[in-house]
Amino acid sequence: MIKHFVLIITLSIFLSSCAKPSEHQEKGRHNSNTKSISKLQNSDKENQAPKVVIEGADLIVFYNNKKTVYKNLVVNEMSVSTELIQTNNTGFSLLYEQNASSTKIKEKYDFIYSETGILLIDKEIIKFGQDGLMINRLYIDNFNMLNKTYENLQSLGAELPDNFEQASSSMSIYDSKNTPFATQNFQYSTEDLFIRYPDVKDGDINISNVESANNQAFNLEKIGANQQSKILLEQIIRQFPDRIVAYLNLADVLWKIQDQNQAKINYTKYLSLMKSQNKNLSKVPQRVYERIK
Repeated sequence: MIKHFVLIITLSIFLSSCAKPSEHQEKGRHNSNTKSISKLQNSDKENQAPKVVIEGADLIVFYNNKKTVYKNLVVNEMSVSTELIQTNNTGFSLLYEQNASSTKIKEKYDFIYSETGILLIDKEIIKFGQDGLMINRLYIDNFNMLNKTYENLQSLGAELPDNFEQASSSMSIYDSKNTPFATQNFQYSTEDLFIRYPDVKDGDINISNVESANNQAFNLEKIGANQQSKILLEQIIRQFPDRIVAYLNLADVLWKIQDQNQAKINYTKYLSLMKSQNKNLSKVPQRVYERIK
């Protein structure tokens, strides 16, 4: 009887030890599950990252787990070629180069991703030939690329003047209403600028119409082109340090791109100028007070 009892106890202990995994096994299983979850999370992040590719004559955009096809935006013929320029997770550019005539032409279009589709921010066109160099930038507002083609892009800014220069290299900058508000100078010869374009260092922006510049910066912020808005607003403040609203607009842009420290500095400067210039403080947005705490 005792022998049977001992045998039963021994058998129970043996079965229990077989059923229960070791601490090492538990740790290994936990690590395996963690790796699987981590891999899945990384995969989700990769799926969510914006991506744009060229397929034949079409542009394929993957954004927020959605695929959108933009037809006939890619042209590769004898006289025209298209290059996709990947910039960052907020947007990309398309560069078209035309070599059909003695005057060579490059057109660059900058886009950002949005919930409603890709939006065109601006168009730059540069021409080089016997007359010298001409380069314009035209900002575009609320231009969704759905159902748009290369022909639609080409027509933008067609009415702007071609101001060719023989010696210096400068770009005329227009707002979305075709109003010139600034020029940008480059430290290149005319031929060298065309050859290098768009891989050129940004030159100084000289603002001639601060109101148009500020309005354009505000419009850029509204469509989510925060980096482009930031560049303009910083130039406005550098050249027009008493332009009160520019500090508010810049602070809002900085807040959106998660640079809260610099945003607070500009909110504070905006509020200080409002007080020193005896402006109506009731017009100060409530977010200013909330964000400088």
